[in-house]
Amino acid sequence: MVVEIIGGIKSNSLAVLTDAAHMFSDMAGFAISLFAVWASGWKATSNQSFGFYRLEVLAALLSVQLIWLISGILTYEAIDRILHDREKINGKVMFLVAALGFLVNLTMVVWLGHNHENHHHSHHDHKPKVSEETINLVSESHEKENKMNINLQGAYLHVVTDLIQSIGVMIAGAIIWVKPNWVVIDLVCTSAFSLLVLISTLSMLENVLGILMERVPREIDIIGLEKGLNCLKDVSEVHDLHVWSLTVGKIAMSCHVLVEPGVDSKRILHDVRQYCEKYRIYHVTVQVEQK
Repeated sequence: MVVEIIGGIKSNSLAVLTDAAHMFSDMAGFAISLFAVWASGWKATSNQSFGFYRLEVLAALLSVQLIWLISGILTYEAIDRILHDREKINGKVMFLVAALGFLVNLTMVVWLGHNHENHHHSHHDHKPKVSEETINLVSESHEKENKMNINLQGAYLHVVTDLIQSIGVMIAGAIIWVKPNWVVIDLVCTSAFSLLVLISTLSMLENVLGILMERVPREIDIIGLEKGLNCLKDVSEVHDLHVWSLTVGKIAMSCHVLVEPGVDSKRILHDVRQYCEKYRIYHVTVQVEQK
């Protein structure tokens, strides 16, 4: 990132600075996420009864806003240069800096791809004997492995995007090196890569807003969940059913369950919680009401 900032200023290339800004936003996003993961482990307090899981969501929102701000500034500068056409760019320096970025990203792609493949094989080759006493521990272990798999895949796709961006800057630098007057290519690359970065944040922004608006998580079929609860023994009706996420992977649910008179409430609570395990619901609150 430091090399790209220096090289971008030296070559007067916005495309190189855009790549540096992208890396800066990545670094800031990783730092914020690491803090959020650490803070989400803080114990719940009387004022924060659900804990601090939402810090992870707020950190993701801050990261998206930072990316949008940097992309907006660079896009504005690119448009200003197109309108006034007064900037000269050193294509040789631009190309060399982009080539360095390409080599770094290529190394990361190979390394992450190798780790992802090894992790995938080790996950499928490992088949422990599961007894009734250890089923919860094994299930938790599989869930952690799946999360690791998703994180590795996400990092891999992210670096592939960086690699494509470096190739684009290299091509633009080579063209400007040969044709110094074609500076518009640098500005087009800046606008295109800024747009690409913004598009890449849309899915994250949608997830963040969904959690903050307490939308039903995508992986939950709330109609199927309600039908399944209604089919439980001695359950007459389920109402006031709410499902939401505290953060990604931490799903909460609350509902009222109407039962026949004389039914054991503890058994109903156990049945409802056991049924909710198939949906991987983290926190279940049930109010049992008798007719």
